[in-house]
Amino acid sequence: MASFPDSDLQTCPLCKELCGSSAPISSSSSTSSSSSHTSSSSSQTTRRLHVLPCLHAFCRQCLEGQRSPGDPLKLRCPTCDQKVSISEAGVDSLPSSNFLFSNLLDVVVSSEEQIQNKNGHHHRGGLGGGSAGFHLPHGGLLHPHHLGEPQCSSCDEENPATSHCLDCQEYLCDNCVRAHQRVRLTKDHFIERLGENLHLGRVNATSNPGQPGVSVSLSQSLQNNFALLSLFQDRMNFCQHHDNEVFLFFCETCSVPICRECSVGRHMSHTFVYLQDAVQDCRAITIQLLSDAQQGRQAVQLSMEKVQAMAEQVEIKAKVVQTEVKALVLRHKKALEERECELLWKVEKIRQVKAKSLYLQVEKLHQSLTKLDSTIAAVSQVLDEGRHLDVLLARERMLTQIHELKALRGLLQPQEDDRFMFIPPEQALYIAIQSMGLISSGAFAPVTKAHGEGLKSALRGKPTSFTVIGYDHDGEPRLSGGDTVSAIVMSVTDGNLSAAEVTDHQNGSYTVSYLPKCEGEHHVSVLVCNQHIQGSPFKVIVKSGRSYGALGSQVSAFGCEGEGDGQLCRPWGISVDKEGYVVVADRSNNRIQIFKPCGAFHHKFGSLGSRPGQFDRPAGVACDSQRRIIVADKDNHRVQV
Repeated sequence: MASFPDSDLQTCPLCKELCGSSAPISSSSSTSSSSSHTSSSSSQTTRRLHVLPCLHAFCRQCLEGQRSPGDPLKLRCPTCDQKVSISEAGVDSLPSSNFLFSNLLDVVVSSEEQIQNKNGHHHRGGLGGGSAGFHLPHGGLLHPHHLGEPQCSSCDEENPATSHCLDCQEYLCDNCVRAHQRVRLTKDHFIERLGENLHLGRVNATSNPGQPGVSVSLSQSLQNNFALLSLFQDRMNFCQHHDNEVFLFFCETCSVPICRECSVGRHMSHTFVYLQDAVQDCRAITIQLLSDAQQGRQAVQLSMEKVQAMAEQVEIKAKVVQTEVKALVLRHKKALEERECELLWKVEKIRQVKAKSLYLQVEKLHQSLTKLDSTIAAVSQVLDEGRHLDVLLARERMLTQIHELKALRGLLQPQEDDRFMFIPPEQALYIAIQSMGLISSGAFAPVTKAHGEGLKSALRGKPTSFTVIGYDHDGEPRLSGGDTVSAIVMSVTDGNLSAAEVTDHQNGSYTVSYLPKCEGEHHVSVLVCNQHIQGSPFKVIVKSGRSYGALGSQVSAFGCEGEGDGQLCRPWGISVDKEGYVVVADRSNNRIQIFKPCGAFHHKFGSLGSRPGQFDRPAGVACDSQRRIIVADKDNHRVQV
């Protein structure tokens, strides 16, 4: 008796309900098989798993919910979304999981009996010499003729298949292989020779004609007769929009795999390549991204160590300053007790702010490190074990992590320093005990501010600047310089980075100057100890200013002061029409004069007055496409055409 446990098939993947019986599935003679099927069907519950052509199994109730409202005889697999056509009997016409595996066993036993019959030996025992034999019921689900020796599906000569086209998913004979390689449409397809495992049963039968007792083991029979089952493992390679069409190309425009029908349909005008080439390119890119992520991980790890070391140094420096304060206060204890408490409180506050900032930075780096470790492990597993489509998804995941890693650029260096200073008072200040000493630290980025025109707009090729005012961790303005202030200007258009020049005035203020080289939007990042200040990065719009560097010598000149033709008195507005004629608003002469392109006088009109055609100090002129002249009649408060 041979059997398969069906414990894994008793739960529907959708509703999670138990289906069918938990008894093993067995196969014996036709009589025993029929009786066992009758007894088991009476003991099973109303729920049972039905197997789709894609080998995914679900209960009847779940499959009913997947039937198309427009066509009840069609449904989609909830797992792979493959379209399935069913008969008028409905879902019940699909084979059950028990029936499927029973027929698989019957095929194995039938294959063994065929081999034995060809050798002239009939053994009534089953596999492994068992007492109960296997029998293939009439009309079984799988037929050994199709599984053991596939035939060419490209011609009608019923020749045995010798090769398999991975692009067309068709079995080919030798004649069709040669034809396949001659046709332009299919000559680039990948064709593999079928292994001998598909014909092993036939070879064993012919190579042992005189040996009695030839038997085939269960594992060997499965290998011989179920080689075609590997086809079902690639059901996800079929197009979801076109039945029985495999993915052949990868659309670079949409970043999705497509079939041949998609390439001439919805993706016809897109750019696409062969799917295998896309997978190879994607694998190479993913490997490089993985290498970059591993290098980034090392950088993050090193940054964590630097930040942790800086946090320890802050603690040490805080204790050193506290010791200095205590040593001074001991000499003036009676008069300085109140001042001592104030100074220590300020030191503690600065220490807490610094430590909190550094510990928050460590926490962020730790979170990024954890995400990188998870992504690296997942992508490494996909590259080692995943399918082609998994590699495509892994690339997108790695790209996301690399972008997030680039965003951590500001976190890779400690965002604080260990600047703690105690400035003791001079001897003359001992009498001013209430204001004794000062606690100072470096500028604190979150409260440091910047202002100036250079943070709003700038002209291309023109230097611009703005001012940075430093504030310490207690929110007080800095009174000395020495802070680590830096600025970076990034062009949004091309992503180019340029450094800015920082001038320290040694009074807590800094001047930042930069020279924009291109037009468009720029981001100006101002950092103190590698941390953005308040409002940073700033958005600056760079415009193109007027440049007179390319002007040469004078080309021509015309006109002179006076009231005659061609003479001008305070010319104000000027315009050139499409024929090249120059129109001048002769303001103080209250007229409009027109000159030829060469500068010679051509025509004039207008006089002083307020009637139509008269002017009172015309200020501006313009010409339209029809060569009409529009005049701004300034002191008459009107426009004339």
